[in-house]
Amino acid sequence: MKQRVIFPILLVCCLVLGQHSVQATEGGSSDYFPGTFATFGVALPPEPGFMAVNQLLYYNGKADKAVLNGRVNLDMSANAVYNYMGGFYTYKEPVLGGRLQIGAVAPVAWVNTAYSIDTSLGSRSSSDASSGVGDSLAQAALFWKKGDLHYKLVQSVFVPTGVYNAANLANPGMNHWAFDTSLAITWMNKRGTEISLVPGIMFNTMNNATQYQSGNEFHLDFVVNQFLAKNFAVGVQGYYYSQLKGDSGSGALLGNFQGQAFGVGPAVLWLPEAGKGRLSVVAKLIKDVSYTNRMHGDYGQFTVTYKF
Repeated sequence: MKQRVIFPILLVCCLVLGQHSVQATEGGSSDYFPGTFATFGVALPPEPGFMAVNQLLYYNGKADKAVLNGRVNLDMSANAVYNYMGGFYTYKEPVLGGRLQIGAVAPVAWVNTAYSIDTSLGSRSSSDASSGVGDSLAQAALFWKKGDLHYKLVQSVFVPTGVYNAANLANPGMNHWAFDTSLAITWMNKRGTEISLVPGIMFNTMNNATQYQSGNEFHLDFVVNQFLAKNFAVGVQGYYYSQLKGDSGSGALLGNFQGQAFGVGPAVLWLPEAGKGRLSVVAKLIKDVSYTNRMHGDYGQFTVTYKF
């Protein structure tokens, strides 16, 4: 059971590659994609060797207000599709008593953003769409195991390689660096029951094009999963988000504007027999339940991984 479960761990290695999805940070966006730091077998150590991943992320949401392009935009809505491709290598030799994995991923994206506002002079609206390369991610993770408990320490670096123009309403890239440190804790028994928690903190640098620095972010992903067969599992998964530090810089027109949110939804894992345990497929949908100063909506995920 455990050997077949470990392959989907690659999913969480690329999930931190953010999509433009949350508010309180600039433009209602962040490198943290809610709920995707944890899927199935979160902290179980992968087998040594190379793994490849293709992950499709989708977001649809809206916000009452957000700062974008140096101005306050009201009644914002956003749709985005990001497709990430990458690879990760796991070393056989122990490092600090654990198993080391390193890798990188990069996305291509399509983003659509719109806003509208009603005034005494009438209604005004605008929209924009953009596509191209998004921001890349480099990552290193260490895995440890003790009985039914598994641990994973992850350091992620988000590199601003994405297409960005400060004059555009929609951009695939964020135009700033971000650094995320997270710790995953997984309990899994012999019956295939899993409970995982993944707390983390993200630090953002300033967007020099807009002089906007998004505040530091705390995120907690959680899952409760159950294998119903050796190649099929279901779960209830979600996230909690809280901005620890307010936004700053001359471009932060709404002040510190700190946000909080909570979301939850279903997820499924399938390990096709044709893949001989090397192929895994995950589908997931999370819906925001509560939110403050954040864009709110639905987060979709479809990921295929393959262990060589």
